[in-house]
Amino acid sequence: MLQQFGASTAQLVALAAGSTIAGNLTILGAASNVIIIQNAERRSGETLSFWEFTRIGAPLTLINAAVYWVFLEGVHI
Repeated sequence: MLQQFGASTAQLVALAAGSTIAGNLTILGAASNVIIIQNAERRSGETLSFWEFTRIGAPLTLINAAVYWVFLEGVHI
């Protein structure tokens, strides 16, 4: 659908990159995060808090964003 509206390859890659890193920042960034954490808590009895996840997720998201930015700078198709 996006291609029908004239989206470039770089724009499509940027959309894919954004949706990929969206789940890295917080637990609520992706439904799979919630499901996996709930199952892990049920099995182990230990809890991973929102802030514990974000403490790891924030730097990871910044690194991913930087890598994608460098990559997208090179995509001119």
